[in-house]
Amino acid sequence: MMSKRVLLLVAIFAGVGARAQAEDSPGPASLNLGRMTAGYSYYNRPRADMSLHNADVAACLADAANMRSFQEQLRGGMGGLLGQIIAGAQADSANRGVVSASLENCMVVRGWRVFHLDDVEGKQISLLPAEQLATTLAPWIGAENPHGTVVREWHNDAALGAVNHFSLHAQHTKNGQLSLLALATSVSQTLKRDEQAGEASAEPGNVALDPRWSKKPVKPEMLDGVPADAAIFIVNVTGFSMRQGNGFVFSRVGADGAARPSVADHGPDLLYAFASTLAGGGEGKTMAFAVPPGKWRIQEMSNGGIELNFCLGAPAFVVKAGEVAYVGRLDMKAEKMVPDMSLDRVRTWMAGTRAADRVTPVAWTNGSRAKCAPNSIYALEFDGAPFERGYELGSRVSALPAR
Repeated sequence: MMSKRVLLLVAIFAGVGARAQAEDSPGPASLNLGRMTAGYSYYNRPRADMSLHNADVAACLADAANMRSFQEQLRGGMGGLLGQIIAGAQADSANRGVVSASLENCMVVRGWRVFHLDDVEGKQISLLPAEQLATTLAPWIGAENPHGTVVREWHNDAALGAVNHFSLHAQHTKNGQLSLLALATSVSQTLKRDEQAGEASAEPGNVALDPRWSKKPVKPEMLDGVPADAAIFIVNVTGFSMRQGNGFVFSRVGADGAARPSVADHGPDLLYAFASTLAGGGEGKTMAFAVPPGKWRIQEMSNGGIELNFCLGAPAFVVKAGEVAYVGRLDMKAEKMVPDMSLDRVRTWMAGTRAADRVTPVAWTNGSRAKCAPNSIYALEFDGAPFERGYELGSRVSALPAR
């Protein structure tokens, strides 16, 4: 018997459940990375065939299957039977939305374009049996100039200040993702294999941290007292808002690529560089963290618990024991977010400490992958930074050869 998660996801792709928003074409509103494209759409990549299309959709399904809505995360906090029923209904609808949004984001990061059809044609096509729908889409999947209107393609959108990064309720269109409907006959087997693989590789629960490590930021006057075998990294974050969020989560990558190095050394895996969304711009907030040396990556942007996770590719840096490293000023409202690595601001913040004489800028590298987690997924790149070897997503996607 399939698990509740698999049944829920199959329901998404089969179009079961209430419609969360009107089935109309995308309007002029700016892109929201927490929502799928409204209306009816399919994925296109010039010179691709259905085999590649299906393989990439299946890979994105595996990543999107891990998504949970913010409502589901809060579900346990509502008391009483009636509250649980209401919360459950909201979570089911919202879960369909976050999975749909994450699937679309994943395909865009993999180099696919989103093509939109008008509502009349889209609805008619969505009612076709899966095999007939796949036959209809096949000539469009790899065409240079396919049927419909292109509404999305890769633009490193998570770095753009004009883009809305979060959605409290990830609205979606019933039967709107035509590429998924074309795979409905095999989706349950694909998801069941992913479910079984996930259960077999389940990670341990909470790990007790060594008391010598703290997740709290270190005040400037305490920097010189950090143990010599620890590293210090400092970040300045600004541009807080409901659109861009209230900060970043940094995650540590184990020496062997493990997602939970704390299991081996009991150091922190996650650190939170947050401030109130009311903090706005100005000087922003400067935060220093004493951390185990090694590789750290930007795991996600956050907005009061709603997350945009960069499991599909993120900037990362390495800090060594004894180093005082500045990861830069990250302005979430900037036209395009690129770390300002100048040291004047951070040295002023550290004034009067010996650490101020040792602070140096980190070297960012794009393309760090990780396990996907709620509430939505995408990739983030910093212009000018090199890429990890073998990374082929986002701006590194290559044009396909002619068939």
